[in-house]
Amino acid sequence: MSSLPVSYPQMLKFLLQGSGIWAMLLVAMAAIIWKTLSSGWFWWDALVISGFFVFRGAVEWVIHSWLYHANPLPFLGLRLNSDTHRQHIEHHENPSDLARLLITWKGVVVLAALVFVGAAILFRSADVAATMVLGFVVVGIMIEVVHLICHCRIPHRSAVMQRLVRLHRIHHHYDGGNFYGVSSSLGDRWFGTYPDIVPREPHD
Repeated sequence: MSSLPVSYPQMLKFLLQGSGIWAMLLVAMAAIIWKTLSSGWFWWDALVISGFFVFRGAVEWVIHSWLYHANPLPFLGLRLNSDTHRQHIEHHENPSDLARLLITWKGVVVLAALVFVGAAILFRSADVAATMVLGFVVVGIMIEVVHLICHCRIPHRSAVMQRLVRLHRIHHHYDGGNFYGVSSSLGDRWFGTYPDIVPREPHD
C-alpha cells in the first residue's frame, strides 16, 4: 500500500502487513499457554488484565512520554535516548510515512521482555509476570490499532473516535508536549498534559 488507508478494510490489511501485530498476538498466545499449563487461571488474572484496559491511558502516557519522547524520568532526570526515541521523532517529522506507523516485532519483544522481567522481580512469580505481559499486550494491540486509525484518512461517524483522532493530530502538528494518550486521555489528565483549553486541529 503506497498511500494512507481510507477505509477500515484497508486499515486492517495494512495493519496485518506489519510484524508488530503478529508479534503481539504470538506473545499473547505464549502467555495464555504458559498460564494454562502452569498455574491455571484465577479471579485476579481477570482483575489484572481489566486493570490494564481501564488504566491504559496511564500505560500509553508512560510509553509515549518517557520512551518515545524521551522526557526526563521523575526524580532521576534521565532521558531514554534510544533508537525508539529517534524513530519516533522521525515519525513526528513525517506522520504520513507508512514505514514509521507500525511497531516492529523487535519493539514488541523488548517491551514484553521488560514487563515480564520487571514483574517477575517485583512479584517473585513467573505466573504473575505472564498475566502482566498478557494485560500489557492487550493494551498494546489497542494502542496500535487506534494509533493507525488516527493516521488514516477514514471518515469517522463516532464522536469518540473523532475526538481521539483530533487530539492525536494536534499532538503531531501543533502541541507535541501534550496529548500523549492514544486511545485514552486518562494519563494526560493525571499527569498534567491535557490543557484546559484544547486548540483546534490545524489544517494539513
